[in-house]
Amino acid sequence: MKRNLSRLSDEALRDLFEHLAIRQGDAWVLGDPETVPRYTKLYFEIVDVVTELQSRPGDQRRVLIPLLEHENWQVRLKTATNVFALVPEQARRTLQWLSETGAAPVFFEAGSFLGAVDDGMYVPT
Repeated sequence: MKRNLSRLSDEALRDLFEHLAIRQGDAWVLGDPETVPRYTKLYFEIVDVVTELQSRPGDQRRVLIPLLEHENWQVRLKTATNVFALVPEQARRTLQWLSETGAAPVFFEAGSFLGAVDDGMYVPT
Protein backbone atom coordinates (compact mmCIF):
# COMPACT_ATOMS: atom_id res chain seq x y z
CA MET A 1 0.00 0.00 0.00
CA LYS A 2 1.47 3.34 -1.09
CA ARG A 3 1.08 6.19 1.39
CA ASN A 4 0.29 9.73 0.29
CA LEU A 5 3.35 11.26 1.90
CA SER A 6 2.73 14.74 0.51
CA ARG A 7 -0.10 15.20 3.02
CA LEU A 8 2.18 14.61 6.02
CA SER A 9 3.99 17.37 7.89
CA ASP A 10 7.78 17.38 8.05
CA GLU A 11 7.57 16.21 11.66
CA ALA A 12 5.18 13.38 10.78
CA LEU A 13 7.58 12.29 8.03
CA ARG A 14 10.46 12.34 10.53
CA ASP A 15 8.42 10.17 12.90
CA LEU A 16 7.52 7.79 10.06
CA PHE A 17 11.19 7.60 9.02
CA GLU A 18 12.15 6.72 12.60
CA HIS A 19 9.42 4.08 12.83
CA LEU A 20 10.38 2.49 9.50
CA ALA A 21 14.08 2.42 10.39
CA ILE A 22 13.33 0.68 13.69
CA ARG A 23 11.11 -1.83 11.91
CA GLN A 24 13.84 -2.42 9.33
CA GLY A 25 16.39 -3.09 12.03
CA ASP A 26 13.99 -5.43 13.80
CA ALA A 27 13.30 -7.26 10.51
CA TRP A 28 16.91 -8.42 10.19
CA VAL A 29 17.44 -11.93 11.47
CA LEU A 30 20.83 -13.41 10.64
CA GLY A 31 20.48 -16.60 8.64
CA ASP A 32 16.75 -16.16 7.99
CA PRO A 33 16.02 -16.05 4.25
CA GLU A 34 12.74 -14.23 4.97
CA THR A 35 14.79 -11.27 6.19
CA VAL A 36 15.77 -9.98 2.78
CA PRO A 37 12.28 -9.24 1.37
CA ARG A 38 11.13 -7.56 4.61
CA TYR A 39 14.33 -5.54 4.92
CA THR A 40 14.18 -4.51 1.26
CA LYS A 41 10.50 -3.48 1.43
CA LEU A 42 11.24 -1.23 4.38
CA TYR A 43 14.31 0.16 2.58
CA PHE A 44 12.10 1.41 -0.25
CA GLU A 45 9.54 2.84 2.17
CA ILE A 46 12.37 4.80 3.82
CA VAL A 47 13.55 6.00 0.40
CA ASP A 48 10.04 7.29 -0.32
CA VAL A 49 9.97 9.28 2.94
CA VAL A 50 13.43 10.75 2.32
CA THR A 51 12.55 11.62 -1.28
CA GLU A 52 9.45 13.47 -0.08
CA LEU A 53 11.45 15.43 2.51
CA GLN A 54 14.17 16.27 -0.02
CA SER A 55 11.62 17.52 -2.55
CA ARG A 56 10.22 20.08 -0.13
CA PRO A 57 11.44 23.69 -0.23
CA GLY A 58 14.78 24.01 1.53
CA ASP A 59 15.40 20.24 1.51
CA GLN A 60 13.59 19.22 4.68
CA ARG A 61 15.81 16.18 5.27
CA ARG A 62 17.30 18.46 7.91
CA VAL A 63 14.46 17.43 10.27
CA LEU A 64 16.19 14.05 10.43
CA ILE A 65 19.53 15.40 11.73
CA PRO A 66 18.64 15.05 15.45
CA LEU A 67 18.09 11.33 14.81
CA LEU A 68 21.87 10.95 14.40
CA GLU A 69 21.88 10.69 18.21
CA HIS A 70 19.00 8.18 18.39
CA GLU A 71 19.37 5.25 20.78
CA ASN A 72 18.58 2.79 17.98
CA TRP A 73 21.59 1.99 15.77
CA GLN A 74 19.47 1.34 12.68
CA VAL A 75 17.87 4.78 13.03
CA ARG A 76 21.34 6.34 13.32
CA LEU A 77 22.52 4.41 10.26
CA LYS A 78 19.58 5.35 8.05
CA THR A 79 19.77 8.95 9.22
CA ALA A 80 23.51 9.26 8.60
CA THR A 81 23.31 7.84 5.09
CA ASN A 82 20.38 10.10 4.22
CA VAL A 83 21.71 13.37 5.64
CA PHE A 84 25.37 12.89 4.64
CA ALA A 85 25.11 15.54 1.93
CA LEU A 86 23.71 18.05 4.43
CA VAL A 87 26.03 17.44 7.41
CA PRO A 88 28.90 15.30 6.11
CA GLU A 89 31.21 15.62 9.13
CA GLN A 90 28.51 14.77 11.66
CA ALA A 91 27.16 11.92 9.51
CA ARG A 92 30.67 10.56 8.96
CA ARG A 93 31.34 10.49 12.71
CA THR A 94 28.12 8.55 13.24
CA LEU A 95 28.90 6.09 10.45
CA GLN A 96 32.48 5.63 11.63
CA TRP A 97 31.26 4.89 15.15
CA LEU A 98 28.66 2.42 13.83
CA SER A 99 31.22 0.68 11.60
CA GLU A 100 33.45 0.14 14.63
CA THR A 101 30.79 -0.59 17.24
CA GLY A 102 27.61 -1.80 15.56
CA ALA A 103 26.33 -5.30 15.05
CA ALA A 104 25.41 -6.89 11.71
CA PRO A 105 24.13 -5.58 9.39
CA VAL A 106 24.64 -2.04 10.76
CA PHE A 107 28.44 -2.14 10.95
CA PHE A 108 28.70 -3.58 7.44
CA GLU A 109 26.33 -1.06 5.85
CA ALA A 110 28.00 1.88 7.64
CA GLY A 111 31.47 0.77 6.53
CA SER A 112 30.32 0.08 2.99
CA PHE A 113 28.71 3.49 2.70
CA LEU A 114 31.86 5.26 3.89
CA GLY A 115 34.01 3.15 1.58
CA ALA A 116 31.83 4.02 -1.42
CA VAL A 117 31.97 7.73 -0.57
CA ASP A 118 35.73 7.70 0.05
CA ASP A 119 36.39 5.78 -3.18
CA GLY A 120 34.22 8.19 -5.18
CA MET A 121 31.82 5.41 -6.15
CA TYR A 122 28.95 7.28 -4.45
CA VAL A 123 28.45 11.01 -4.18
CA PRO A 124 25.75 11.92 -1.63
CA THR A 125 23.21 14.45 -2.88
